[in-house]
Amino acid sequence: MARRKFLGITAAGFLAVVALVSGCTSATLSDPHKILDNATTSLSNLKSVHFQLTSGGQFLFGMAETPTEAPTDTPSPTASESPSDTPAATVSGSPLPSTSPTPTPTPTPTPTPTPTPSPTESPSASDSASPSPTPSPVYTAVPISLDGTTAEGDIDFSSKRAHIIGGMPGLSGFSGEVIIISPYTYTRTYGQTTYTMAGTSALSIDPTAASGPLFVVSSMVAVANDPGSSPVLVGDSESEPSGPCYHIRVTVTQSALSSKLSSLETVQALGGGQLDLWITHGDFQLERLEFTTTDPSAGAAAVRLVLSNWNQVPLITGPEANQFDIPGESPTA
Repeated sequence: MARRKFLGITAAGFLAVVALVSGCTSATLSDPHKILDNATTSLSNLKSVHFQLTSGGQFLFGMAETPTEAPTDTPSPTASESPSDTPAATVSGSPLPSTSPTPTPTPTPTPTPTPTPSPTESPSASDSASPSPTPSPVYTAVPISLDGTTAEGDIDFSSKRAHIIGGMPGLSGFSGEVIIISPYTYTRTYGQTTYTMAGTSALSIDPTAASGPLFVVSSMVAVANDPGSSPVLVGDSESEPSGPCYHIRVTVTQSALSSKLSSLETVQALGGGQLDLWITHGDFQLERLEFTTTDPSAGAAAVRLVLSNWNQVPLITGPEANQFDIPGESPTA
């Protein structure tokens, strides 16, 4: 009798486990927005990650134009009167005394002796200079090749550390290795045996910063999850290295990307395209992101980002003391 009771309890327990497992497997989500909501939460809690980036084609990057300076016409009228221009006159006047007589006769030799009209003319000169900064945020689309661009490494956002190796042949000086132990960086280009130490402020892009790659990735997910977007669940259990993943695809517009990435000056010319996202089951980690575009305003390009080791990156350490040079000090022999 006791044996039967024991077997009955065992069978009941087994059935409960089967029911629990079947309930978990049937709990896959079918709403892309709900999946993206969970992925957004996971990204906001991401402390560290390993990544692999590959890309090809070409992007049109928006480069800020420096406004052409119009003060070349106006140094002569206010060389002696206006206090704002006197420092410029003293600095540039000492090396250029021979050139100063030539501008003085041409513009206004007669009004200069009279001090009263000079203040009235100085606002007119400042007014002529003031419109120039107004249209100054002009961006020119510069084509940059992404062929052969690769990068791989670990980023620890919580401790502001990173170790990245990669190259971007389309831009000189963007190939090599960087180790970040905030607030210091250690960089070396391909072929170098020692690192150069500097501050993180010397980096054009700090991968550990809040405005760095994590911001871009989170913004891309936000674009896919925008109420105006129409994400499609391509597959609810596609096989990926980490296991089954949701596969979501969405067509994104240039206006949607610009609204989310407006703070990044380098993507002023980023056009619309197709965005594919693979998100893991259970913890909803973003495992893969692929973006392709053939927008004439952005060029034809494809970018692939693969993430792994979420919140499990080992401690990132800097190079040994004999492996880097300190700026201002002669390298050791």
